[in-house]
Amino acid sequence: MEKNNQSQRAGSHSQQVQIENVVINQGITEERARNVFMEMIPQALEIYTQEAYATANMRISKFEESVIPRIANIEGALSLFADPAFQILLRKAQQSAAATERENDYALLSELLVCHVEKGNNRKNRIAISKAIDIVDDIDDDALCALTLAHAVNQYFPISGDIESGFNILSGLFSKLLYIAPPKKMEWLEHLEVLGAVRLAQFGNLKRFVEYYPKQLAGYACIGLKVDSEEYQEAISILRIAKLDPSILVPNILLDGYVRLPVTSKDSIKDLGIINAVTTRGININEKKALEKIWEMYTIDDTLQQKVNTEFINLWDSFEPLKTLRTWWESIPTAFSITKVGTILAHTNAKRCDSTLPDLI
Repeated sequence: MEKNNQSQRAGSHSQQVQIENVVINQGITEERARNVFMEMIPQALEIYTQEAYATANMRISKFEESVIPRIANIEGALSLFADPAFQILLRKAQQSAAATERENDYALLSELLVCHVEKGNNRKNRIAISKAIDIVDDIDDDALCALTLAHAVNQYFPISGDIESGFNILSGLFSKLLYIAPPKKMEWLEHLEVLGAVRLAQFGNLKRFVEYYPKQLAGYACIGLKVDSEEYQEAISILRIAKLDPSILVPNILLDGYVRLPVTSKDSIKDLGIINAVTTRGININEKKALEKIWEMYTIDDTLQQKVNTEFINLWDSFEPLKTLRTWWESIPTAFSITKVGTILAHTNAKRCDSTLPDLI
């Protein structure tokens, strides 16, 4: 600080206070964040003996290499290094990092801290994140993989109206999440229950894929309209009145001779885009009503629906990661639910595997 010479005059009985130029840094730089991280290490390692100190310190250093750049990439996030609540969580993460030898855990702990940065304003999330950090070094690799797969099955669905494209997107996702062979039998579920990541059901089994996914992707696993039928002709008329191109009805690759709307579900009709020579726009309310009316005209027939569902699974199994996922899912011996702690763990692990996934916390 450069000395600033000042002079003052004051009347009798007055108090003189001289103020020099002071520079106040209200932000946290990446360098300062690293210093904060380093300053906290001795507190994180105070429980270890001299023999264990070097190993623990090396592991925390690897964690630092992962977490600082990750948080620095989030606008304004470095300021949290001055927040007491974040520092408490960071110390817990350092202690978990010190206790684990798995390289992937450092990235997982980083994602958990990022989750706190982005979702920590919600107290339920904050508590779950803290509990998740506590068990990172306890959870088995295969159990974490299985937990992430189960979470993804329930949360991630394609938005493409094209069936093969949608399956290809899902296949790409699950090829990343199947980073090790998923476990079978009961041990992994019991392990996760002990850690508080899942709750096992007393009775019942999980739905088989043929009972679950065709309903979740009803726009794929539908019968649709038979070409040249009365309903088909009426649908064409509805489209023309709404000034929509009849080619919006696409062949149903799961059932010869039938057509369908290129959507994943009735609810996704509202998200369709209309493409013309210049721009792409969202559908208007009249177009939405017209397409929903066509959806309601789809053929309902148990025998045909069973055939569609069978073809749905056959196409699904043509993608190796999806077949592996289905086979594993149908081997799970009991129903279970994922707790908030398990959801946070699974979500952050999925983001570790695929950073392009949307935030669903």
